[in-house]
Amino acid sequence: MKYLFCRYNLKTWVLFAIATIVACIALPVLPEQIPMHFNVAGEIDDYGSKYTIFLAPAVIFIFQIIAEVCRRIDPKRDNYESFKNYYYQIIFIVGLIMFVIEVITIAAAFGKDVHMATIMPVMMGALFVFLGNMMPKFKHNYMVGIKTSWTLASEQVWYETHRFAGKIWVIGGLVMVLTAFLPDFWKFIAFLTVTLLMVIIPVVFSYMRYKNR
Repeated sequence: MKYLFCRYNLKTWVLFAIATIVACIALPVLPEQIPMHFNVAGEIDDYGSKYTIFLAPAVIFIFQIIAEVCRRIDPKRDNYESFKNYYYQIIFIVGLIMFVIEVITIAAAFGKDVHMATIMPVMMGALFVFLGNMMPKFKHNYMVGIKTSWTLASEQVWYETHRFAGKIWVIGGLVMVLTAFLPDFWKFIAFLTVTLLMVIIPVVFSYMRYKNR
């Protein structure tokens, strides 16, 4: 666990502390019930206890621990040395998204119009653009990346698939951002379609590359 508390993930622990402090400050003034879920139109359709505001810092903390455990138990853990900086950047970005959701939840609890149907495609699109740029840097491993039977069986197929998938995810992420300007129903359909394509296309590509070696 030598990387659990190190310079690579220091900013994630700082983010966890900030998220926890914000939740503690907000708790006394939050209404007893706060928004828990938004429908495809961005409207609140479920509420929960105000104590669920601690869900975001809890997820940041747990995800950090799980990511480190996954890294340690990976049979190819030595390969992480070449991309550990990017690995911990991903952990931080996921934590940052959770913190943004926490802030949005607090704002919505006080009646602010946050228009979640627009925020989510932009936020998720930006995440996929970021991941797409990171993807070609992932070395062969069992925990992070496009893990199909064919990429795990061949380092060359892994390399080619992640270079290709990185481009697909960047394009898909940008398209996802643009879907934020569509009507709510079509926004959801477009978001779902783009997400499925970003998963299916790299999987098919990995099979084709393996078959044609």
